[in-house]
Amino acid sequence: MSFPYPLPTTGSISFADFLQDADNKYYTEISEATAQRGRLRLDLKEAKRAEGAKDYNKIIQAIDDYLPYLLAIVDCLESGEVKLRKEIETSWRCSLSDSILREKPRVACKGIYYELIFVLLTYGYACSNWASSIISRQSEQEDADFAAKQAANLLCRAAGVFAYISKQVCPKWENPPSSRPPDVYSDISASLSKVVLADASSIAIRKHATQRSSSSLSGKLAIGIAGEYETANGLIKSLKDPSKVCTEFKKYVVNGALFHQALGKKFLAKDASEHQANGQAVGFITEAKDIFRQLSKSKSSAISEQAAQEYAETSELCHTYTKNNNTYSFDRIPSKADLQTLTPGGRMALDLTKYTPPKPAFGPKKDEAREGDDLLGGKYY
Repeated sequence: MSFPYPLPTTGSISFADFLQDADNKYYTEISEATAQRGRLRLDLKEAKRAEGAKDYNKIIQAIDDYLPYLLAIVDCLESGEVKLRKEIETSWRCSLSDSILREKPRVACKGIYYELIFVLLTYGYACSNWASSIISRQSEQEDADFAAKQAANLLCRAAGVFAYISKQVCPKWENPPSSRPPDVYSDISASLSKVVLADASSIAIRKHATQRSSSSLSGKLAIGIAGEYETANGLIKSLKDPSKVCTEFKKYVVNGALFHQALGKKFLAKDASEHQANGQAVGFITEAKDIFRQLSKSKSSAISEQAAQEYAETSELCHTYTKNNNTYSFDRIPSKADLQTLTPGGRMALDLTKYTPPKPAFGPKKDEAREGDDLLGGKYY
């Protein structure tokens, strides 16, 4: 399952307090934007208070209803059809900011982009959490295949949303305040995109491995997933102060990389054994076993349980491969450096689903065709 992202919650605002529509041309639409935001705010509060399963589809629908109005406000500000009475300021409870408090505080920040980034982040979090809930509920084998596909699709969708934030929204926020939380940094949304795509591919590789497929291909896929987690970790470390990012999320990313490195080595060991390269088989399976043993002691039950299962399997394989090598082939066991040279490049099983925002509900671009890379092409003043 994916990282359990706490859904953000937000304070109440009225756009009429911030926007000056001289001719009252968009009076009704601006009021509706406030109403749609209010509905999203209530749905997020309801989800936060709910015990047990949450209705993520309801949250996604609320965001889908609000986004055309929010994007229209951005367009109107860019074109000058609507002016600012004062800078828009909203407050959001951050999901990925580290805090010593039990409940993360809401952080207020000025700028329409702060609002847009958090709405889209919430969309991505909801997709990822929904995918996790689907996987946790799967039971019968027939349902399991459908559930895995549905969950992977949601995660690929989330990856597209996070990538869109990083590439299309964050760069348009001119002179963002230095006090903004790490959640709205471009590198964090880029990292999120890598993480959820790796999560999606992890689902795919589990299905692939159960179909008696090529061990070599399974190994390359696992190595590719590890690479995505490693890139995500590098993006987090590139921040000026990585300590501000949620510790649990950073551990999840590091553990994800280690787990799939070990999984890749397990498959490479199987492939080596299938091709009578017994020394390589012993080398790869020993490294995999050692990593799984380390992860099985993790304080995170999700990773420790999976790692414990893999440790049991790799321990048996290590015994078998060592016995075969000592009995029949007497191959030299490669060093760590040699095994690194023998490790192939990774491949990804899935790709992100490109996110295309909805058309604005009103304003100068209401009737224009809008592609994902066209949104926020100008600036607002």
